Amino acid sequence: MIPRVWFVTGTDTEVGKTYVTSAIARALSLQGRRVGVYKPVASGCELVNRRWSSEDADRLWTAAGEPLSLDVVCPQRFEAELSPPEAAASAGTRVDEDRLVRGADVWLRGDFDVVLIEGAGGLFSPISERWLNIDLVGRFGTTEAILVAANRLGCVHQTLATCTAGEHRGFRPRGIVLSQTDSAPTPSAKSNARAISRFTDVPVLASLAYGQTELPESLMACFGD
Repeated sequence: MIPRVWFVTGTDTEVGKTYVTSAIARALSLQGRRVGVYKPVASGCELVNRRWSSEDADRLWTAAGEPLSLDVVCPQRFEAELSPPEAAASAGTRVDEDRLVRGADVWLRGDFDVVLIEGAGGLFSPISERWLNIDLVGRFGTTEAILVAANRLGCVHQTLATCTAGEHRGFRPRGIVLSQTDSAPTPSAKSNARAISRFTDVPVLASLAYGQTELPESLMACFGD
């Protein structure tokens, strides 16, 4: 079996990528789907029981039902709260680009229906010394993508700019998910989806409220076709 592969990226860092990816993984698992989760590299990790722990990877693993192991979910982990290449440099090493790709093999060749891959930072954030996240998207075979943006003032520009820049590199996401990252929504949260839809034909699949766990059919339908 060849699983469907989805790459979840964002307009920036701290926009809700892990929350959205985890919510999708949990929803698919509850449907009885076998879900693999992969975060190629993480920075800002903490030393717990003599191993570097990524909070994002932990959340993904738990949401997917704890498949395989945490070390397989995120094989490259660094301490400094910097971009992955800078965090690796501060540890006296480099992000292994070959390992970024090969690390997914255990998921892609395993017994999974869906594999969710979460990038690090925004679509055009550095993920290694030579690559941006967008350089990694197409390296896992047939990969579809979801773009996550924080549903706050400014997200219309960030979303449209990311979609436009991505198109020049052959990147077109299946859809956009707006995620409310703060318990108090900004005044623009109700209108951002409409504004984005006026200027791009990439559909807004969902606008998720803070802490929302039930995902709309408009988003989950992507994983059923």
